[in-house]
Amino acid sequence: MPCLVNASNAPSGGALVLHPSRMDELLPLLPTLVNLAKTSSVSQTARELGVPRSTVSRRLARMEEVLGLKVAERTTHRFVLTTAGKRLVEGAIASLAQLETVREEVLATGSEVRGVLRVAMPAGVSGAFIGWFFAFLHARHPAIDLELTVTDRRSLRLEDGFDIVLVMGTPEPSGWLRRRLTEAELIAVASPYYLKSRGTPSTIDELEGHALLTTSAPGADPTWPRLKGGSFPISARLVTNDLSALREAALAGVGIALLPFHVVFAEVADEKLVRVLPNHVGQPIDIFVLYLPERRASPVLKAVLSAVSEFADEQMKARRA
Repeated sequence: MPCLVNASNAPSGGALVLHPSRMDELLPLLPTLVNLAKTSSVSQTARELGVPRSTVSRRLARMEEVLGLKVAERTTHRFVLTTAGKRLVEGAIASLAQLETVREEVLATGSEVRGVLRVAMPAGVSGAFIGWFFAFLHARHPAIDLELTVTDRRSLRLEDGFDIVLVMGTPEPSGWLRRRLTEAELIAVASPYYLKSRGTPSTIDELEGHALLTTSAPGADPTWPRLKGGSFPISARLVTNDLSALREAALAGVGIALLPFHVVFAEVADEKLVRVLPNHVGQPIDIFVLYLPERRASPVLKAVLSAVSEFADEQMKARRA
């Protein structure tokens, strides 16, 4: 198990050794410290833990007494971890994650895996397929529960408490382990009503006369990808980072939208949306999963990732059929 405190954060520069009885006092206090690192607020931590504010303050003070060092600078309106506090939080997160993995391994009996996986994902990874995937997962592992959080934050911290983070595109370097899960495909779609009233474009040049719906980076001119590589500029009728809004606008006949296939696969299958320029417009995007090294042996994590791969393979086969 990772060391919680080392020589780099000991008060005198030497190794800090805790008596076993002191370690017994420290361990129950670590979740409170991790929550404080996440919220940067004693009051918010108290609300999330369901205890009085004074209890959180007492736990923090007791932790500093046990360690013999200061873990945070705090005033009425400010809470900032010290260098020692940051190191302690990193060690606490790693230790708690490893303990959770061991707990899952003990609980796993035969093929039954039980536990909760906390997942963070951008809006572009969610969509109607989440419900289908959960049904797929639950049929194989009925004792696994998921906690899904959709967030637009590009950078997630260890203390946010997620077991895995899904990322569209190649992730930035970090202390998390990463694994490529599957591939998403951007496609152009429109409603039959829109295409009947405005015509179906047969070339990229013919898109110029159509209402185009898309996402775009803030401040950037919108572009669409060419299927064989590269991109071309577009004049967009609607630009938003809300993929569900793009899907609904396309369904309402507003225009042609560029969306990940998994967000609209049900509508395409039901012919409520039709692919436009399938041989000209589109782009594959890798989907990665990030997770803590201490969680790599988690039976719950391995079962969910295996189910994702199996589910993605089935979807791919269905699309090719």
